[in-house]
Amino acid sequence: MKTKLLNLIVALAFGAEIVTAAPLGSTFTYQGKLVATGQPANGSYDLKFTLYDDGSVGNVVGASLTNAATGVTNGLFTVAMDFGSGVFDGDPRWLEIGVRTNGGSVFTTLSPRQALSAVPYAIYAPNAG
Repeated sequence: MKTKLLNLIVALAFGAEIVTAAPLGSTFTYQGKLVATGQPANGSYDLKFTLYDDGSVGNVVGASLTNAATGVTNGLFTVAMDFGSGVFDGDPRWLEIGVRTNGGSVFTTLSPRQALSAVPYAIYAPNAG
């Protein structure tokens, strides 16, 4: 019985694949709710995201991202963003969002800016020393 158990353990050990963790990237997910004329929006919208170092005035941090033709259903949308790892250095960041109908000419800036919480700051952890 002990021999069979030992053989099983050895077989499992040699048969198992070595699993390595994927490198941590700088992409994170943002979910939001968009309301148009008092009702949950539906359709395709262009969304522009800009990082700032202050909640109301401040400076732009990094480059803006535009997610064209983002699907919005019952007001809800989810987008993946990647501003690069250099913008998350431990200082506070706020996200400004602009929206326009898909293919429209002018973005409407939503207010207020959204404070980013600790989850995107996990990008900074590998560099924290």
